[in-house]
Amino acid sequence: MSIEKITSRIMGEAEAESKQTLADAEKKRDAILADARERALQLSKSEEARGLVEKEKMISRRKSVADIDCRKVILDQKQKLISQCFDEAVNAIVSMDEDRYLGLMIAMGKATGQKGGALIFNQKDQQTIGPRVAAALNESQEKAMFFVSEETRNMKGGYLLQVDKIYINNTIEALVEEQKDRLSFEVAKMLFE
Repeated sequence: MSIEKITSRIMGEAEAESKQTLADAEKKRDAILADARERALQLSKSEEARGLVEKEKMISRRKSVADIDCRKVILDQKQKLISQCFDEAVNAIVSMDEDRYLGLMIAMGKATGQKGGALIFNQKDQQTIGPRVAAALNESQEKAMFFVSEETRNMKGGYLLQVDKIYINNTIEALVEEQKDRLSFEVAKMLFE
């Protein structure tokens, strides 16, 4: 055999082997790509499902926070309305007819158990009702020594009773505030039933 035939035969075998190797490599490549696509699809589905779960959790958490915030706003508004009711109660007491208001001032003074002291009113009551309260308290108890102070304070109604350096708060605001804790539940029931 000639060298050309041998070379041609070797070249033919090499070319055939090369084509076979290339075909095998392409099959491997296609199999690897198909496997990678399948894994990517599975991973994508898995991540999508996980994303949906996370999305639902996030929505749920944000909804819970929004519900809590909403309840806080509603509670705040309810508390404002309740406070407004008590403020209106102060205004109603202060503006009741003078004889009833005088009776309340006298009853509050007697309830202190004191026999005397300075009655400190707001500017309006100091002139109008103050002297009558002091006179009535002095008449109601033996050896009582109540008097209207020259000093005035910024209050809606009622008075402060000063005995030496001690002040007894008989203001209408204090009277209503004392009852606020006890009556807030009742007021809330009436307002928000």
